[in-house]
Amino acid sequence: MLADPARDVAGCERVRRSVIVDQAVVDWEGWDDPAIAAGSTVRWKLLVDGERGPSRGLVTGVAEIAPGGVLPRHHHEPEETYYVLRGRGVVEIEDTRTEIGPGTAVFIPPEAEHALHCIGTEPLVFLFTFARDRFEEVVYHFDAA
Repeated sequence: MLADPARDVAGCERVRRSVIVDQAVVDWEGWDDPAIAAGSTVRWKLLVDGERGPSRGLVTGVAEIAPGGVLPRHHHEPEETYYVLRGRGVVEIEDTRTEIGPGTAVFIPPEAEHALHCIGTEPLVFLFTFARDRFEEVVYHFDAA
């Protein structure tokens, strides 16, 4: 039997306590700080977040970095994961650089300095997760190059 979902946020359907999100209709977001936005071509869509549904302890989104673009070196308290969906990139974690592509999963420990570069002719698209209730709880600290 198919559930009759209730829609409350663009792209989100509530089915009992769960939320089903169609990322195709979720708006892209970016950095509010103009200085950070000027140095980063990353944009993202939050898919699972406590502000948008009943999620506790998990934030999931999809991000995209334009060809030649970068998510600058930064760190934050919670650990993070990436799962590459499309494109090629180089991830830097502390003093290690590794090329990544579709099917690559990356775990970033708490407080680890890291950056992500898109290498190639198509955008680098990846899923990201944090063990937090809401994305706004993740405080980014951008590091000097």
